[in-house]
Amino acid sequence: MPESKIAVTLFNVREFCKTESDLDASLDKLCAIGYKVVQVSAVPLPPEVIRRQLDKHDLFCCATHENYDTICGDPAAIADKLDILGCDFAALGAPPKDERDKPEFFESLAKIMNRCGEKLRERGKKLGYHNHHWEFERHGGNETMFEKMLRLTDPEFVFSELDVHWVTRGGGCPETWIRRLAGRIPVIHFKDFALVAREPQFCEIGEGNLDWQGIIKACVDTGIPFYSIEQDKPFMDRNIFDSMKISFDNLRAMGVK
Repeated sequence: MPESKIAVTLFNVREFCKTESDLDASLDKLCAIGYKVVQVSAVPLPPEVIRRQLDKHDLFCCATHENYDTICGDPAAIADKLDILGCDFAALGAPPKDERDKPEFFESLAKIMNRCGEKLRERGKKLGYHNHHWEFERHGGNETMFEKMLRLTDPEFVFSELDVHWVTRGGGCPETWIRRLAGRIPVIHFKDFALVAREPQFCEIGEGNLDWQGIIKACVDTGIPFYSIEQDKPFMDRNIFDSMKISFDNLRAMGVK
């Protein structure tokens, strides 16, 4: 395991990871920036192929994203994939689109996550949930859907891959949530938040409006191992690899190793 806390999710460069040769070239670029850690997400290649390229580039995999159907299916298959990648953490990237606004769905999802998380723990793995902004909607009462799911899941079996951008867009405070979930965040998603023509945008770390000193201090205080940079879309006309360098360099300038 590398000493560096800074990771990058391959979801950012998904359009350049569709074949092994593309993945090879993309990892070359990320390594040249300085990355030592990646999250495997949205790479449509067998795990054996991905591991071969990770080893070639001396990269460590800190997490994967798995879809809802996979998590509902055989947890052993997830654990097998993680074994191949040398990783111990998988997160649900997002629930199905047609279920996200149903309060009752989060009750069934919590049961599924508990069941899968318990099975993964038996294999020495962890299961997490990656939030967006819509989990912060309240469907009656004072509890958000995110709070409800966390309450209904066992912290021994289900962890959080907290996304600070989406927390902010949902009206929450990232630092507050980081401290509230202390010990339950193996990997956190770092994503900045900018306003352009009054519309929220994804942008490079340190180029937007989030309080990174407060966020980083909360991460250090609660001992989060990895900070995975995620930028869903390019910002303005920048090349996405240039954006990955800006985020990396800015985090290093903030004192993150």
